[in-house]
Amino acid sequence: MKLDYSLDGNVENPHPCIKITVDDPTSIPPSGEPILLKLIPETQPISTQPLSIKIELVRDSEFFHRLLHELSHAAALHDTEKRRFLGNIHDLEGQLTVAASPHKSDLYVWREIFHLYVEAAIFKDMCDKQESCKRSQERLQWFTEELSRMNLANKLSSKRSRAALTMFLSINTQLVQFKQFQSLNQTAMTKILKKHDKRSGLSATSEFSTFAKNNAVFLEGILTSLFNAVQARIMTIVPQPDDYDCPVCYSIAWRPIRLQCGHVFCVRCLIKAHRKQLYDCPVCRMEFAVGNADAKNLDQSLQNFMLLYFPKEIKEKRKENEREQAALNKQKICTKRYNSTLYPSRPHITTATTQVAARDNNCVIM
Repeated sequence: MKLDYSLDGNVENPHPCIKITVDDPTSIPPSGEPILLKLIPETQPISTQPLSIKIELVRDSEFFHRLLHELSHAAALHDTEKRRFLGNIHDLEGQLTVAASPHKSDLYVWREIFHLYVEAAIFKDMCDKQESCKRSQERLQWFTEELSRMNLANKLSSKRSRAALTMFLSINTQLVQFKQFQSLNQTAMTKILKKHDKRSGLSATSEFSTFAKNNAVFLEGILTSLFNAVQARIMTIVPQPDDYDCPVCYSIAWRPIRLQCGHVFCVRCLIKAHRKQLYDCPVCRMEFAVGNADAKNLDQSLQNFMLLYFPKEIKEKRKENEREQAALNKQKICTKRYNSTLYPSRPHITTATTQVAARDNNCVIM
């Protein structure tokens, strides 16, 4: 004989019950289980076939009706706050698109703010419970203190930018509170069910979370989707230079050469690879991806994007390229003079060196 506790019905009309399964009803002695025998309909002959009996628990049904009613109120509040949160993200997106425009002076300040925000990793552990909420609060506090220490708020020149920063901090505070709200509701629900199980001897704790899995209080993916909305709609407004670095030199990929395999490198690293006869892609090792690259592989749209959003980084990269080109030219001149002095009677060596230098001069680092 086996007893199982289960929740039938739906969230609007739950039916908690105990299911009794008897593998062989004939094995029940008449004097041993009189109550169980009474549950078997008189019209049903006792046979060796497995018998299943369901006993509905009226008091338990009242308990779950009240519990689900309270849970529906929490879910309604949850949905209201979610809509308000997404509305705030929409408003901030509009403000920040103007405030952090590449034509505004606040672009680089916002880049520092978002770089610090990524470093803070406020919502790194979205699947944890109470400990995660505590860590998120501490990280948000650290982020706010660092903004103050670095004086980033005062570096913002426009009122629109300062208002957008205030809204950005408010949105993150809302998300931390949202996370705490869900965690507290889940904890309270677990404690109530455990107390119920202790008093009744039943196992509602494991059954109820599955039964009410579509309720907003139990949906784990909601917080992740809200955080992803911040990442996708807010953080992408101000692109970070790290996302446009050359994978070889780790500085901005100016001028961007897109190989046939799709990987992007700066022209300086491509020229160096040609000189060293390294013709395969350094990332995916596609054969002759570097060797086949020429001026046609310049990604013009990406270059225009970089000019718009990363003028300071491009200026610094150009200076580096000029210094490296000057050092290379100086080395060629010294090599030519050295060969002329060392082999005055063997002009073919000097001529060969001059031809190599002339060929390399066609590859100027821009």
